[in-house]
Amino acid sequence: MIPLDQCEEEWLLPTRTGGYASSTICGINARTYHGYLIVPLNQPHHRFLILSKFEDFLLINGNAYSMSTNHYPNSYYPDGYKYLVNVEKTGNNKITWYYDFGYSQVQKTLKVHKGYNAITITYIATRGKFKLCPFVTFRSHHLAKKFQNEFFTYEIYPPNIIYVLYEGKRILNFEIHDKYELMNSGYWYYNFIYKLDQELGNNYMEDLYNPFCIISTSNKISVTAYYDQRPKDLNVEETDHYDILKLLSVAGKDFVVKGKDGWAIIAGYHWFDEWGRDTFISLEGLLLVDKQYDIAKQIILRYLNLEKRGMLPNNFISYNGEPVYKGVDISLWAINAIYKTYIYSRDNDFIRKVFDKVLDIIDWYSKGNGVVYNVDNLIFHKGAPRTWMDASYDSRIVTPREGAAVEINALWYNALRIAEFLLKELGEKAEYLSVMAEKVKKSFAEKFISQNGLYDYISWDNIPDKSIRPNQIFSISLPFPIIDDKNIASKILTLIESKLLRQYGLSSLSREDPNYKPVYKGDRRSRDEAYHNGPIWPWLLGAYVDAKLKLESNIMELKLLLEYLNPLLTHASKNQGYIPEIFDDIPPYRPRGCFAQAWSNAEVYRVLVNLSKL
Repeated sequence: MIPLDQCEEEWLLPTRTGGYASSTICGINARTYHGYLIVPLNQPHHRFLILSKFEDFLLINGNAYSMSTNHYPNSYYPDGYKYLVNVEKTGNNKITWYYDFGYSQVQKTLKVHKGYNAITITYIATRGKFKLCPFVTFRSHHLAKKFQNEFFTYEIYPPNIIYVLYEGKRILNFEIHDKYELMNSGYWYYNFIYKLDQELGNNYMEDLYNPFCIISTSNKISVTAYYDQRPKDLNVEETDHYDILKLLSVAGKDFVVKGKDGWAIIAGYHWFDEWGRDTFISLEGLLLVDKQYDIAKQIILRYLNLEKRGMLPNNFISYNGEPVYKGVDISLWAINAIYKTYIYSRDNDFIRKVFDKVLDIIDWYSKGNGVVYNVDNLIFHKGAPRTWMDASYDSRIVTPREGAAVEINALWYNALRIAEFLLKELGEKAEYLSVMAEKVKKSFAEKFISQNGLYDYISWDNIPDKSIRPNQIFSISLPFPIIDDKNIASKILTLIESKLLRQYGLSSLSREDPNYKPVYKGDRRSRDEAYHNGPIWPWLLGAYVDAKLKLESNIMELKLLLEYLNPLLTHASKNQGYIPEIFDDIPPYRPRGCFAQAWSNAEVYRVLVNLSKL
């Protein structure tokens, strides 16, 4: 038996469409995001839960033994978790549960079909039959929903197809692969509690509908559930990966999804959609390292086609895919990703195709566009939040950083040098870009260099912010670092290592700061106040290792970084290769935020590959 207090361990199986299957190991749904089948209605956006779970039973000796457990007010019922003896989640397309009922042993496997909004669930018992009762709904994966006079029906297409309809529209298909009997039910089940959402102050109580139950006529039954397209081959199996590099590589591909407008990168599971910043930071680790150049180029081109006054989309409106323009660093990260794509692929034709857009972005940033302003060669911005530190609630911006942010200007210098480099690669003159870059570099040194490192940002009133944050790492980590004086760069690295470096990444704020909050939990206000004010961010290890590689000449010291990554790699190996969004900054360093975050996976995999080559 798995104790109830250990049942909150989560699993995740993305479908590579934007959708996924996910729950806890005991099958007790604890988030609105938990369910057997979450699908994108506007692929890969606008994700809806359509199949929450099966209320499943072993039928033997005239008795029905539950394999399921639900959390209701003041109780957990039924008690299927008591018969659960083991769970295997070693692969990234299936999870298997093992039950022992004394009279019979049961193996239950849920498999997602990559590239389809579909799953197959298979049950095998040493003795007995099965009763499977699907719990369905039709709602956003962000919001639990109580009964609202919805009207579900189903239609049977002999011999083995059942359609579930919501308000007359088909939303779910079942294909039953073994002999069965069908029992009509038509029951609503009320007051499911999602404990993790309750703790976060989110909506947490749900009602679900059971239209029918499937009863097997033997000790085995398999059911495929799908939203739109049935998988062509239901028997595709993915290999379990025990080598950590392969595990991270395969897990990383689960963030790369095919949408109706082309390839995209999902920023994080469960709740993040496609975000421009995360896309360009993740591109190298998710795609380029593994030579997936064509997909990387297609993603870059899709974004560049949406360029507006030098800015690229921050994110997309879920239900219609319309771009939202907000972040001032996204276009600059895109130029960095273009450079990386060229360095890996050496595709001059690609550079010719995108270079006009690169120059357009530089032109808009040089002259200003109403959001970014060029003031004494530095990029200032108005409005907040517009950097990656973007937490806000109830109209409060937690880390506004309005003015000239340190990483924005490091990226700006980097973009100018990249444009200069690429222009030369194309056989063109680029002196004017070099002149611009040198002016940026000079102004940056005058404004940002402090006694021990760099200021985090300069306000519009020309007041430097002295907070010790990880953003200054980008001044020494990017391909063209704006700080190339080794003494100053070493001071910055020493400051980062002494104040922010942790075993799971970089903390977002020094512990000495009065705004420091190490734990990300509680209601929306509590979480957003902490989000960029203390918790550890694994994705920042990428920039840290890049800086270390530039400044450290001792190969043995660099190889020790591999050992430093061990806690993160251990976490990934226990969680199907996934690395979360953040960790608390105090022991036991609990994972928080998204269960699986694209830039966490991408950056850790990227630097692990680089360090492995030493």
